[in-house]
Amino acid sequence: MVDVLGGWSDGAGPLYRLLARAITAAIEHGDLARGARLPAERALAAAMDVSRGVVVAAYDELVADG
Repeated sequence: MVDVLGGWSDGAGPLYRLLARAITAAIEHGDLARGARLPAERALAAAMDVSRGVVVAAYDELVADG
């Protein structure tokens, strides 16, 4: 997942929003399959070197966006 999302944290705005946008972009570009299971919050947080709260907020935003 880290390789797929690349420089996801480059940019302005809250980290959770940048992460959610990077995941959405990866799906739209075909790097992640639509409907694919995303990593568990703790696992992704450790892999991305962010707090679990960042991942939880990003996942919540993805759910809200459909």
